[in-house]
Amino acid sequence: MIDQSLIKSCLCTDFFNKNKAKLRPSIFDDAVQDIYLTIETMHDKFEADISSADLFSFWKSQNPTSTQSWTDEIKEQIDDIYVAPILNDTIASDVIENIWRQKVGLDVAELGIKMSEGDAKAMDTLVTLIERVSVGYMPDDFAEDVTDDIYELLSVVSNDNRFKFNIETVSKHVYGIARGEFGVIAAYSNVGKTAFAISLCAAPAGFCQQGAKVCYVANEEVAKRTKLRAIQAYTGLTKEEIEFDPQVAAARYSGIKDRLIFADAQGWDIQMLDTYMKKQSMDCLIVDMADKIALTTTFNSGHERLRELYYRLRELAKKHNCAVIGLSQASAEAEGKTRLTPTMLEGSKVGKISETDILFGLGKSDDANNPDDPTRYITVMKNKISGWHGTVICSLDGSTSRYGV
Repeated sequence: MIDQSLIKSCLCTDFFNKNKAKLRPSIFDDAVQDIYLTIETMHDKFEADISSADLFSFWKSQNPTSTQSWTDEIKEQIDDIYVAPILNDTIASDVIENIWRQKVGLDVAELGIKMSEGDAKAMDTLVTLIERVSVGYMPDDFAEDVTDDIYELLSVVSNDNRFKFNIETVSKHVYGIARGEFGVIAAYSNVGKTAFAISLCAAPAGFCQQGAKVCYVANEEVAKRTKLRAIQAYTGLTKEEIEFDPQVAAARYSGIKDRLIFADAQGWDIQMLDTYMKKQSMDCLIVDMADKIALTTTFNSGHERLRELYYRLRELAKKHNCAVIGLSQASAEAEGKTRLTPTMLEGSKVGKISETDILFGLGKSDDANNPDDPTRYITVMKNKISGWHGTVICSLDGSTSRYGV
């Protein structure tokens, strides 16, 4: 019951604010990590103590497509938290401090072993870890106060500072993504998630034409092949048309070639991605596939690894003031489905959705009589940007990797 009691302490906004430097989802058992993340979001948004009814209602509002069984499980967990023994605040803070120190110590020891075995990447990982630890010990007066300038505060939530999604049925409900936000595009194999990302960036009225510098790192499909698809999306030319007259394609593509950078990210880990972002100074990063970015720390399960990975990707978005969009695999349950749900996310149903600002699920009908049906169904499974959830219909032109109405 210790996890439930610690979570219960975190419902108090004063306790949460006092200890949040060392509060992380990973210090809790998997069973309550999603609840903790909901509490974290509520404190950031409302800055008030949280009741049982408010916690469950807010969780449901953030997970409108959850299955009944998942919803019932969350409700049961919340009920357990509210009947858990109450810890003295000082004791609870001390327990959190000790757990946090233990996890840091284990990570440092593991990295030391990797360094002794000649792992060159371990040093970068250790430096990053030390940076994060130093933040945990940061004195209260070290942080810079947030501005009182109302216009500057409003600019953070203004659509004027977002990169607009260039698919009308989508932008009608979710205008776009801003620097510092983390989005995910999830789909089963061969549904069109890479084409969706390329279309957002390179197709007419995409991020690049809006003036953004976009970096696209590819660790699944060969980066050169992905770049060719971007040329198709921007120019509207098919592969055959480009082969017929490459010079025409090159001339047309010159309009955005300096704003759309591709990198082959085979074998990259999170530290290499961090270094790349520092070097490029971009407005938007596409990670295709996000799930394949490596972490040097060892985890007990793939679920834990993916939760930590998506946490780190979100932190990179904030650290580099850059919009990050990760592509993610859906499980076999999503095959042939037009509307995806969080339970269809591969490997980490809770971990992935909890860390995102916007989560798209791409679906395609499994119609044997029409296997080339271009219709695609985009379900907004999570949306911290505008709050809207639902499914919209669009069309994929596979010959040019363009999505449209």
